Amino acid sequence: MFVGGPPRQSRAGLLFAAFTIISLVLLLASRTPQARAVQQVGAQALDPVRHAVTGMGESVAGLFGTLGEIDRLRTENEALRGEVAGMQQRIAELTEAARENDALRDLLGLRDSLEMELLPVRILSVDPSNFSWEVGIDAGSDDGLEAGMAVVGSADGAGALAGTVVSVTDETAQVRYVIDSRSSVIAVDQRTRALGLVQGRLGGELIMVEIDVGDEVAVGDTVISAGLAMGEEIRSRYPAGLLIGRVQAVETEPGEGLTQNAFVAPALDFRRLDRLLVVTSFVQE
Repeated sequence: MFVGGPPRQSRAGLLFAAFTIISLVLLLASRTPQARAVQQVGAQALDPVRHAVTGMGESVAGLFGTLGEIDRLRTENEALRGEVAGMQQRIAELTEAARENDALRDLLGLRDSLEMELLPVRILSVDPSNFSWEVGIDAGSDDGLEAGMAVVGSADGAGALAGTVVSVTDETAQVRYVIDSRSSVIAVDQRTRALGLVQGRLGGELIMVEIDVGDEVAVGDTVISAGLAMGEEIRSRYPAGLLIGRVQAVETEPGEGLTQNAFVAPALDFRRLDRLLVVTSFVQE
């Protein structure tokens, strides 16, 4: 059993290692060619480590640069998306304004061509059902409107009978279209002058009934308002000559066959109307 300090060989090894380290430090610190050669060898040995550390730094810097670029692009995309939405809204507004201008131009053309007093109105409300074809308009008794006045629309620039005013308030009125099943108007086949009664039907259709079986009515004929009333003492509320529609089919009434019916396609697209003209006064010849 050994007692005391470390063996002599261990102490000698430690002294040799310390001497070697001190010599290297002194050598590296000197400016002799040998020192420089040792320094160059050491630098070459450390190059891989230095390049690795430098590469890691560049990768980290590149990563942060990429994240910054992504954030910048995201901000730009959001700004562009907002600009596109604004442009789409502006296009929609301009398109609607152009459509309204076209509608107003047609109505103004009718005011010039029809020999009657006409008041332009805008449709405020619509009954969406197929059982009642009535709309609310933005004019009433304060504007001179009365129940029974005829209402006109534009069918490709031609004056077409839309319906009649059925009720009024101070500032609004209710219009019943001719395609309403409660509506009827005396009409005439423009080509043959055959008379009949045009009535509305459920679903927004028209039928011309009570046509004398001896009168000629054919598919494609134009049907217009006759400007006649039921009785000699009653003035028709509808001006004569307003377009109603075109004949699509003709059938003879069953039974004795004294009358015939004509199915009429309306001249107006009543689902797309947004402006009308109320006939406030006209002269019937």
